[in-house]
Amino acid sequence: MKDKCKHYEKRSKKAFDEFSRAEYSEDDVKKVLDNEEKIEKIMKKGSLFQFYDDVKTFFSMIKDFATRKYRDVPLGTIISIIGTLLFVLAPVDVIPDFLPGIGYLDDATVLGFCMKFVKNDIESYRRWKSAEPAESKIEK
Repeated sequence: MKDKCKHYEKRSKKAFDEFSRAEYSEDDVKKVLDNEEKIEKIMKKGSLFQFYDDVKTFFSMIKDFATRKYRDVPLGTIISIIGTLLFVLAPVDVIPDFLPGIGYLDDATVLGFCMKFVKNDIESYRRWKSAEPAESKIEK
């Protein structure tokens, strides 16, 4: 079982690397934002729930970046987040989602790799967001 977990971890790492290096278009960003509710629903399942708050922050950051409210983030971070959310949304996985108990392990592993990569930028964004003036929060 341990060897199988290592195998899936390697495949998930490879998937994260591929998704985080890809070039994404405005259509990809739109696809992610248009599927926010669907992705948040997926995030409430099994091992993914631990990333629920992070994914909500991902969406907030993408929106603020796209509207130019928040630009103090490397483009690589935005690309990694978009790629990770597209991976979660993708119907084809390293481990099929319908498998009980393990179906979301690849998604959780990819999210874990993404969080390691973007952790400092997410923390900076959360500090910025908490300091944002109240009147600009009302506009949303």
